[in-house]
Amino acid sequence: MRTIFSFILASLVVAFLAPMAIEMKFTIIPFGIFIWTLIVVLILVPVTAFPIYKFITKSCGYSLNTVLKSSVISTYLVSFFFVFPSGLDSSIINGKVLVENGSITLIGYGYSFLQLFLFSIVGLVAGIVFYVSKIELKKAKELG
Repeated sequence: MRTIFSFILASLVVAFLAPMAIEMKFTIIPFGIFIWTLIVVLILVPVTAFPIYKFITKSCGYSLNTVLKSSVISTYLVSFFFVFPSGLDSSIINGKVLVENGSITLIGYGYSFLQLFLFSIVGLVAGIVFYVSKIELKKAKELG
């Protein structure tokens, strides 16, 4: 039960921070975008994050290091499919040509790798929230 609750808390963090990683700036996120992101994250967590978490913690043991590795890896893998523009004839964001004539430009690759880095930070923060919440829930159970 603690693991499920911790995954839900970490999913809330990802749903809050992922749109900022996409926009590449700290900004106020509209409630509708937050809810939509949360739905997508809650669908993807059981398919991606949970198996990666189970595999890494089973093979390397449970620690802050393994939790952070699993959260960064799962966030990175999922975001990889959303970050690189594909199937576009052209894409221009903030005056930067990311895709031209169906091919990703060098600026487009740089932009995409920066977004992947930001998503890795989102995964890192989510992993910290997951780890701390699981420890605090364990302490509360032992006290109560």
